[in-house]
Amino acid sequence: MRNRIGIAGLALVVAVAVVGCGQEIKQENEQLKAQVATQQKENVVLKGENTALKADVEAVKKQVADLTQEKQALEEKVKEIEAKMAVKPGGRPPLKPKN
Repeated sequence: MRNRIGIAGLALVVAVAVVGCGQEIKQENEQLKAQVATQQKENVVLKGENTALKADVEAVKKQVADLTQEKQALEEKVKEIEAKMAVKPGGRPPLKPKN
């Protein structure tokens, strides 16, 4: 009989503890759900920004490539002009580039 009363008392204590903890767990669960929702929204924003930044990087790479080609073309023209000036009799010698 004593054993049954002890078990019943222990069950009652556990039940009260679980009910009390259950409310805390529910509240914490709701807070965590809100945090997850916020982080998911932030993740969508960051993914959009990442996509935009990747596009910017590609645009800058193209600009660098275009400017590099333009620079090479201008350097070739300068060499051609210098060569023509060196061939002309009575002309001034080509200027030495300043480095």
